Amino acid sequence: MSDREIVIAFVGNPNVGKTALINAISGAELKVGNWPGVTVEKKEAIFTYKGRRFRLVDLPGIYSLSPYTLEEKISQEFLLDGRPDVVVNVLDSTNLERNLYLTTQLADLGLPAVLVLNMWDEFQAKGYSLDLRMFEGVMGVPCVPTAATKGMGVSQILDAVLDALQERRVLRVVRFDEVVEEELERIEEMLRDIECPYPLRWSSVKLLEKDHFFIEKLQEKIEYELPPWIDESRRKIERYYNEDVDTVLAVQRHGYINGLLKEVLKKPVQRRIELTSVVDNILLNRVVGLPIFLLLVYLMFKVTFDGSAPFVDWLDGFFNGFVAKWLGYLFFKLGLPGWVNSLVIGGVLQGVGLVLSFVPLMLLLYIFMSFLEESGYMARAAFLMDRIMHAVGLHGKSFIPLVIGFGCNVPAILATRALENERDRKLTALLIPFMSCGARLPIYALFAGVFFTKHRAEVVFSMYLLGMLISLIVGFILRRTVFSGEAPPFIMELPPYRIPTFKMLWRSTWLRTKAFIKKAGTVIVAAMVILWVFLNVPFGAPPEKTILGRVSSAISVLFVPAGFGRDWRPVAALIPGTAAKEIIVGALGQLYGVAGKDEENYSHPGSFVKDLKEQAEGFVGAFKEAFRLIFASLGSQALSVEEEESSVASAIKKSFTPLSAFSYMVFCLLWMPCVATLGMFYKEFGWSMVGLSVLLTTSVPWLVSTVIYTVGRLLGYS
Repeated sequence: MSDREIVIAFVGNPNVGKTALINAISGAELKVGNWPGVTVEKKEAIFTYKGRRFRLVDLPGIYSLSPYTLEEKISQEFLLDGRPDVVVNVLDSTNLERNLYLTTQLADLGLPAVLVLNMWDEFQAKGYSLDLRMFEGVMGVPCVPTAATKGMGVSQILDAVLDALQERRVLRVVRFDEVVEEELERIEEMLRDIECPYPLRWSSVKLLEKDHFFIEKLQEKIEYELPPWIDESRRKIERYYNEDVDTVLAVQRHGYINGLLKEVLKKPVQRRIELTSVVDNILLNRVVGLPIFLLLVYLMFKVTFDGSAPFVDWLDGFFNGFVAKWLGYLFFKLGLPGWVNSLVIGGVLQGVGLVLSFVPLMLLLYIFMSFLEESGYMARAAFLMDRIMHAVGLHGKSFIPLVIGFGCNVPAILATRALENERDRKLTALLIPFMSCGARLPIYALFAGVFFTKHRAEVVFSMYLLGMLISLIVGFILRRTVFSGEAPPFIMELPPYRIPTFKMLWRSTWLRTKAFIKKAGTVIVAAMVILWVFLNVPFGAPPEKTILGRVSSAISVLFVPAGFGRDWRPVAALIPGTAAKEIIVGALGQLYGVAGKDEENYSHPGSFVKDLKEQAEGFVGAFKEAFRLIFASLGSQALSVEEEESSVASAIKKSFTPLSAFSYMVFCLLWMPCVATLGMFYKEFGWSMVGLSVLLTTSVPWLVSTVIYTVGRLLGYS
């Protein structure tokens, strides 16, 4: 035993801090993959402690081990067949009554266990106290108070695990009423006779509950037809209590928990009005709750765009001015042929540099989004949207995947698995691509910066609102045609408000920003090279006579009603944009930056030291300007933003009007999701849903952008 790996399964309700604890224990980020055969994330950390090798497995957040959801099935499967050595049950100390229900089910497995009382600092701050010695004695296993975000108690968990493993300390099972226990003993005796490969207590409870998932698993193992008298045992209990077996067992588990907490948990004599309740009375108010939510989102965009503008401008100048200039000089001195200069500078650098110039914007936006998520406010947004979602035939819980879609559509589709109804899952998934993911943000930033300088935040905010509105309209139509049916009631836990730590915010922000930068350095670079080839073959031909130019010119007539079909280049940028939306910006940078690149003279670049000094001064100046703009945008004073237009921006301004630019932004908002999202559609729902998604996300954007452009022209806009 001492030589082999110790497998620890971390189990708990959603939002109890399992992942944060594992990161704190192992000192490393979790390795993320997928569970075999499904797309649910599998998170693990492997490390050595006191000469022993540990593998920590972060099971999906669940409320029970009754397999009604895919997460519950995965957890039950791993606990039964994965054979963990120890179970670490993570509890939210501030919500023990609800969290302990899962604990009573874990006890039936008979595995060595440790109870981790997380968020202990909040528990004490609220004035509660727990008789830890008595609680540990009743539960039968080590109990460790922790605060994962502060690192408190984390170092004691592994020592408690080793103790539980060595002493074989298991959770004490809940004993039900005599009528129930008699039937459980009868079933357990039968299971012992047939040599059941699973824990007998667990198996007898599951057979009594008629857990079909477990019954199928058991019969595959033992190839034994279960006796019909088990059904009679179930009916006997139901007649006695006048309730179904599931309800009887749940009520008795809750009764045990309530009795336990009365003995060990002490509440303050005078309970203070909790901050969560006070804030919720305002933020969840039926009248002002939604306007407050929209105001917060608007302020998030305003501060993001105003604060990041100087850095975006500086990075654009750095890549397309400083780096391009001196890289061109290097190529000139090396005597490299002109096509190398065209590929690297006019192709890759022009495109990727334009994409990377928006990193400060993404970074600032992700900080705000992480704060809203980690503070507990985003969960409340689902409740605010419940009434609106009901108009579509969905409920507020469907809003959570849609909100996740603002970051990335791929995990948003995965999040639909939290919806119990398959029809709701499919409908919600079809609406997710209309949510403006982070990859589309550089497109808005580029066009808003060129055509709507004074109202960038408002224009981008309108994209997000329009995406929500279109998704509701499409959902309304689909619910009354393809996916007819009533929406189930909405029940969801509201986590308490918390002030996120800097470490928590930075981890969440950096992971998202790193993914954006990684994509720019891999997928977008590859796309820019391929795009350059199609834009330069046959070599020496004018851009409009190349392969890409001819194809785009042929199909651009379809986009004339939408306002941007008279120039083939915007249409050409959409083609590689199906791989990843950020590529549209890079493609525009290359397409509009093509003219004149071969004629640029890099033979007399000037002073490198002087240019480098100017870049450093520009970076410092960007900091000062960013703070000025942020404070000005939050105040009443007018903003004065002086921006130096890039060559790409100048070219785009000649090719678009404000109205056609807005129409193009709308088209990009609703345009077909990226390849990764379509792949996730296939894995989750099959080819039919992929086809339906493609049909919706090609017809709807053309229709909406055409309507916007036509109405705009009728109203006299250009």
